[in-house]
Amino acid sequence: MARSRLLIVLEEVLRERGVPLSARALVAEIQARNPEDLKGQTPWKTVGARLAVDIRQNPASPFIRQGSGLYGLREWPDAAEIAVPPRRISPLDEDILAVPAARFLSMLGDETVPGIFKLDYLDVVTASQTVPRRRAEETESFVQIIPSFVIFRGREVLCYKRTRKTPENRLHDTRSIVFGGHLQSADVPTLFTGERPFVVDFLFRELREELSLTPEPERYLYLGALYLTGSAFERQHTGLVFVLEAAEQASAKSLEPGYHSGLKFMGWEEVLSSSVMEDRWSRVCIEALGQTS
Repeated sequence: MARSRLLIVLEEVLRERGVPLSARALVAEIQARNPEDLKGQTPWKTVGARLAVDIRQNPASPFIRQGSGLYGLREWPDAAEIAVPPRRISPLDEDILAVPAARFLSMLGDETVPGIFKLDYLDVVTASQTVPRRRAEETESFVQIIPSFVIFRGREVLCYKRTRKTPENRLHDTRSIVFGGHLQSADVPTLFTGERPFVVDFLFRELREELSLTPEPERYLYLGALYLTGSAFERQHTGLVFVLEAAEQASAKSLEPGYHSGLKFMGWEEVLSSSVMEDRWSRVCIEALGQTS
């Protein structure tokens, strides 16, 4: 994926200043240059989250941590990098992004194939609001946003088995081809939200946090919004489905092995005869891709 404008601007600011800066200081520098680039009430959270993900996931990241809450550039002479342990929080205690159910249903376009609807991912993110995940799971007043990714390598598709650490008991030991998860409100893209490439980068952040693909896919197709109504759980979630095309010799590694097991590329025919078909979202994607391939 191409680097986001936010990362480019942050690198430019640090290079110009030549000293480590906090997320708040970086926001102030950007705001001094162009106040219109800053939107939302807590843009420093976006800056901090985006830098943290790039440092953790991108081996070629130009950024480093140089102190508690301070960021610098790897290119600086004698730059000292510190390691920060990842923050651990129960998934059910997160604040996530969701769309009020009535608003979401009014946005749905035509059903292109069963279970997949025309709906711009940019419109979904724009219409979202912060909701405590526990509250969202207890009501049908909101539709939770799940960036969802199906990854192909030629005629093979990447599959995995969910472990018992997954918060939802109903998903334990099930197999799937759909990667992704909830959007945490702490990472909401309050900067440059009108730019489609930045929103794509924001959505793909969820994939980068749970899966490493080498080399990283350069091509993707947005399939649409996956939405089912057969159960309360299905009515509470929508998947923004992206199909990725990995390189012929691409390898995959789980960055959350406690939640994934049995990660492997499977031939299309093998998938069709496997327990993956018992997973409703996987089945919808498989049937949709069978009609569009």
